[in-house]
Amino acid sequence: MTPSQYRLASELVGMIHEDFQGFHPGYRGVHAQGRYYAGRFKATPEAKKLSRAVHLQGQPVPVTVRHSHSASGSPWGPAARPSMATKFYLPEGTVTDLIALPIPLFFARTPDELLEFLKLVKPDPATGKPDDKKFMPFLATHPWVANAVKIAKALPAPVSLAQTTFHAIHAFRFVNAADEAQYARYHWEPEAGVAGQTLEELQKQPPSYLFEELEARLREAPVVFNLVLQLAGEGDPTDDPTAPWPDNRPRVRIGRLELIRPTTVEEIGDLVMMHDPTRLTDGIDASDDPILAVRRGVYEVSVAHRTGGWKGRLAALERGGSPFAL
Repeated sequence: MTPSQYRLASELVGMIHEDFQGFHPGYRGVHAQGRYYAGRFKATPEAKKLSRAVHLQGQPVPVTVRHSHSASGSPWGPAARPSMATKFYLPEGTVTDLIALPIPLFFARTPDELLEFLKLVKPDPATGKPDDKKFMPFLATHPWVANAVKIAKALPAPVSLAQTTFHAIHAFRFVNAADEAQYARYHWEPEAGVAGQTLEELQKQPPSYLFEELEARLREAPVVFNLVLQLAGEGDPTDDPTAPWPDNRPRVRIGRLELIRPTTVEEIGDLVMMHDPTRLTDGIDASDDPILAVRRGVYEVSVAHRTGGWKGRLAALERGGSPFAL
């Protein structure tokens, strides 16, 4: 990433803190409440037909999953929208990450559009809600954003993390051993089926309810997600996370993830535990999606904030380097 991209990432992180209940040292700006789970992933025979990535060749690989259940930046707020960040530990000692959300589409096509969106959804101090006089004209002139907002608002709250579908939103380019390429989007589909409830019903429960419900399941048996690829067809946009693909596009199950038990960053040996959707491995390439590209900087700046090193790291940024070059 360039210095200007890091500056934009820093501005986005600052705006996220303003929109989501401020900055809480040591915690993420969004999805602040989370717990870690150990598991294993095994690819299906169909996976290696699409990609030569080492974890898609059929040998089991260990994983950790960070589940969260709140879009708020508050570590103590009620449960809301969940997320699922998966880290695959590859045989040669490297890792690759997959970050997924319950929303199937994102709210902006470019970082600048996202920044404008965040400024408009910032709660008005008097009402605690966005100013519709500013926000509604924006939606009227950005129908792709309005569609994503409409879909997100219609989604039910989770009954269980084990019964929630998660989407990686972006397109990725999968390349097999014959150098044949195919763009696709990831989806985690729960083997237990999908169930939802109203947000009001969920928030009658304690903030830790979804974690405790998941861990009760894990005491009985592993919790299983199937990894499914939706394959792009002719003309499907691969650089726009707001654009839906037709429902009739082929879907291929490429793997099975079993969550086995809770774990911790201390046990894992990675106290920072940054997940980066652009941390890829041979056989999977990033698309030209500008939102995907900026996410690396957003996560790096966010880590610098929550680990207390953000002043020095942002000074490095101003000198023209990466905030993680320290």
